[in-house]
Amino acid sequence: MEAQTALVLTIQLIALFSIAGALLLYLLCKVRATRDDGHGPQRGSILVTCADTALGLQICTFFASKGHRVFAGMKDPVESLPAKLLKGWMKMRENSDTPVAGSVVPLRMDVTREDILREAAEAMGIHLNAGERGILAVINTAGSVYRGRIDSQDSLQWENMFKNNVMGCLRTARAFIGLLRPTRGRLILLGSGNEDDGLTVFTATRNAVQGCADALRKELRPYGVNVVTLDSRGVPAEALFKAPIPYTISDEEGVPTQYSAEVLTSSSLGVIERALYDSRPSETYCLSVPNPKFQVKLPCRSSFKITGVGSGNGCKQEPKQIQNV
Repeated sequence: MEAQTALVLTIQLIALFSIAGALLLYLLCKVRATRDDGHGPQRGSILVTCADTALGLQICTFFASKGHRVFAGMKDPVESLPAKLLKGWMKMRENSDTPVAGSVVPLRMDVTREDILREAAEAMGIHLNAGERGILAVINTAGSVYRGRIDSQDSLQWENMFKNNVMGCLRTARAFIGLLRPTRGRLILLGSGNEDDGLTVFTATRNAVQGCADALRKELRPYGVNVVTLDSRGVPAEALFKAPIPYTISDEEGVPTQYSAEVLTSSSLGVIERALYDSRPSETYCLSVPNPKFQVKLPCRSSFKITGVGSGNGCKQEPKQIQNV
């Protein structure tokens, strides 16, 4: 009788362990499926701090196409023109023969306000999948530029550029270091730029950012976080922070307005890609290319008006009336 009881107990234990093993395997498969589906990243998450500009939009769509989840910082992540353009782009790619491998998550972002940066960091943590400890990189595209000679330029414009370009850089670093440390990720900043006439103060802010990057690099090195700057000489200063440019391809009624990003060539985007992927990144990557047209066509059937200059999340936008024809 004791032998029979032992046999029954053994069979029950084997069955119990089999069920537990099957349940564990099922859970592992569910986690992998969640990470690999169209709503999660396949290559990790990236933050682009300002997608209100043509440059920010271009970088967002580029890395989403590479399979990343891209958090896109915006003044208004719901009703703004850039937000609607990104949603239209994602929908267009999802319905194409080659759907986009990654995703774009619009977030409210303002590099001049620490409360909004903290909220953005918390929101990003909620979006991360199980097992995703942090993000791969923060690419800071926020900033502003005003051209003018030192003897005639309004000092309020100086303060705006230092607030957005320099203080915004430091606030961004502080807000998202916690998401970069677990992954030994990268902080990518726009460094030195063109030293043209009328850009004395802007050049000063860019050189200050370069100094900030050098100091941050030393401070964050023990945590494995690399700080990289992008030398933007070769790209006009205004092009770094301009809004998407509307244009029409036909005068026929009902044809949607198209928007282009005339900022970086495919070679320049490849430079940013190397800054993100290189196993031993350089301290500085030089974009060093002229500014021929590299267009990202984004359809939108609504009429919008972009207003505000050098405000919001630190992205300078010139007022433009955008209408369908």
